[in-house]
Amino acid sequence: MKTNKSVKYRVLLALCRLVRLQRVMELPPDKAQKLFRKAYKGVVIPKLSDEKINIKAEKVVGSTCLWYRYKQGNDRACIYLIGGGMLKYPKPSQAKEVLQIAKKTGVDFVLPYYPLVHTGNTLPDVYEMIYALYKEMLKKYKPENIYILGGSSGANLALGMISYINDKGEGLAMPGKVYAGSPGSLLISDEERRKADKLDKKDVIMSQKATLSVWEGMTGGKKVADYMESLQLGNYTGLKDVYLSFGGDEVFTAAADSIKARLEQYGVHVKMEIEPGMYHCYAVIPLVKDAKPAYRRMIKYIKKR
Repeated sequence: MKTNKSVKYRVLLALCRLVRLQRVMELPPDKAQKLFRKAYKGVVIPKLSDEKINIKAEKVVGSTCLWYRYKQGNDRACIYLIGGGMLKYPKPSQAKEVLQIAKKTGVDFVLPYYPLVHTGNTLPDVYEMIYALYKEMLKKYKPENIYILGGSSGANLALGMISYINDKGEGLAMPGKVYAGSPGSLLISDEERRKADKLDKKDVIMSQKATLSVWEGMTGGKKVADYMESLQLGNYTGLKDVYLSFGGDEVFTAAADSIKARLEQYGVHVKMEIEPGMYHCYAVIPLVKDAKPAYRRMIKYIKKR
């Protein structure tokens, strides 16, 4: 299916091809980490203020979490998990964007600066940190009023956290809903690989090779739980509602149907959109007007009770 892309979007795609962004994402983990380590500046939080929202950095098991809390009080909160393959902290621009999302949704937000691979951490460390954050949030918010929003590897974490909660076996109630924008997942079937082979040629950001390289970096090359590798193998017991969004031209879409089917096996209500012609994380990162409608749908989903 062809789409009429805006001029800005066509220019953006051409630029990604010109700089061979897909090749950059395919760099071996040691080279990628070296690049990000060189640019590493630690946690950088921009100056933020709002007449209705208190903004405060707090620590959870040694990691910074930037909170956006409504001054008049609020009974709902959302964890925002950025992507980036555990290579970078949220940018100042992302911290500013979360403030805007909090204002548009009327929901308290928390932005975790979760552990990075080039500071000696691996994926299980991130899960444990987010799990600790969730437990802290349960002291103030009802579980059904806690949401998780993530993009790319952050979306993988958002869905993977449900399996992690079940795996821990401490009996924690599940969050009310999850929005997962372009969640990355390792492929598990020949059908998924055939789809990915076709999408490799369309995706200007990620590829099957890039996915494997990023994954090796996040795990340190060590085996982790199956549900961390492939969302298609997750245990979603207790989860009620999920919104999945995938770009029609991104390689991660190869696993979309399988992830949806797995969620539905556990009785989860799933809304899934696969937007023709769109790029990786288009809904969470609406760089062009073509992605704005999906961004508005994301906001509406988080805002709705």
